[in-house]
Amino acid sequence: MAAAVILYQTDRVTLHHGDALDELHLLDTESLDLVVTDPPYGVEWRSNRRADRFELLEGDALTDREGIRQVLRESIRVVAQHRHLYVFGPTDVLDGLKISDTAELIWDKARPGMGDLAAPWAPAHERITFAVSQHRHAGKAGTSALPVRLRKGSVLRCSPPTGRKVRHPSEKPLELLRELIESSSRPDEVVLDPFAGVGSTGVAAVLAGRRAVLVEIDRRYADLAIDRLRRAEQLWAEGRAR
Repeated sequence: MAAAVILYQTDRVTLHHGDALDELHLLDTESLDLVVTDPPYGVEWRSNRRADRFELLEGDALTDREGIRQVLRESIRVVAQHRHLYVFGPTDVLDGLKISDTAELIWDKARPGMGDLAAPWAPAHERITFAVSQHRHAGKAGTSALPVRLRKGSVLRCSPPTGRKVRHPSEKPLELLRELIESSSRPDEVVLDPFAGVGSTGVAAVLAGRRAVLVEIDRRYADLAIDRLRRAEQLWAEGRAR
């Protein structure tokens, strides 16, 4: 197993660089409070409509699906019993894992996306699977005192980043991530994203007064994440000082 490589660490955020499975093996069981992540799903995404094209994502080949399942299995191990997970994309990678009380949320992107340009319908939504960790057999299945916000509908409407603001091919809007985080965690609790990309989950966690543990395999995106996390921590500190 490779040694841990921590690129960035403060009292609010730890960013690991490396394979998510290797890094998660180093974390204690039930040591974190929430998982919010958007795994690569074998789509080998590439856009020809941008002046600056994105390269293929690490771990985004069709053969990587079992690896994603293993990372999610480890993510469930390190999150506390009866705590929440939000996983973007297809649900099959969660099949057979130790979770309960699953529900499908829909991210309404408020406008058509790219998708298959030859298809007659353009995608304007994305699935998010909500689940509760259930990795111990003792005790009654179900949730803890969370969520901490009032019960809401399953459709979340939020525009994705556009234009030059997009740093990553599957970058998620901070508004959406922050709503998920605030709905399933308390201030100062720790949010995990094992497929961190440019750190959007970590940025949203910091701005919401939470902490974050992030893992990213691609050094280019990890470096962008560090810059964003530093700015988020500065904004959070300035807000507390007011």
